Amino acid sequence: MTVQGSLIGDILYLYLSGEIDSCGADKVRKACDKLIESNIQAARIVFNMEKVSFVDSAVIGFLMGRDKKAMSFNIPVYIQNPPFGADKLLSLSGIYSIIPKTR
Repeated sequence: MTVQGSLIGDILYLYLSGEIDSCGADKVRKACDKLIESNIQAARIVFNMEKVSFVDSAVIGFLMGRDKKAMSFNIPVYIQNPPFGADKLLSLSGIYSIIPKTR
């Protein structure tokens, strides 16, 4: 799993690629937290999941934790381009009622 961040205008894009599972969630969490903390001027954060190849239930805790971190800085969080399997899991979990999907 890799994370790349890019501040475009006032939006922090976090590009996730690879697998988000219980084994790798801690690594990606630390990388995302560092990017969030160094970009607290962002108006919003978008997790781009286009290149995520696999997720398990750990993705729910990962996203909820990053939302809580971002909200401590009053920054809303959005999910963008989740692959089919991830989208299905996230939909069933109800996470989109807390972290909406964006285009």
